[in-house]
Amino acid sequence: MDPMFQVDLSFLFEQPSIWRTLVQTLIILTPLAIALSAYGTWRIGDRRGPLLMAGVALYLLWMFWPAPLAAELVLPGRAVSVIGWFWLVSAWGRQAKWHEPLLLLSNSIVLAILIALILTTGVAGIRDAMGWDVPL
Repeated sequence: MDPMFQVDLSFLFEQPSIWRTLVQTLIILTPLAIALSAYGTWRIGDRRGPLLMAGVALYLLWMFWPAPLAAELVLPGRAVSVIGWFWLVSAWGRQAKWHEPLLLLSNSIVLAILIALILTTGVAGIRDAMGWDVPL
């Protein structure tokens, strides 16, 4: 399986599998769901929403940058990707509000994706450690 631009999880799992693909998909869906939540925050009049949407746009631009990195920049690039993802999740956590129906829906989507990501990563890690995965 070719890496999806900067999004490469080969350092997490030994071999490609359906679980690795699912984890990778959930990692990409998280910023998109956070952007939906930021839009809802902006719609109720909070000024932090557009800032969070800009952060999501920059992160996704970085993750989907089509030019491959030079060999000496791969490890720092992965660090930037991981730090950026955690920054987005923590920024979402700081601005998450639940008192409006749109916010309840959008924040519930983010929370569901994060729970699914935790469970899927756990299953993928166990299957990879035990050698149960059949390569794609």
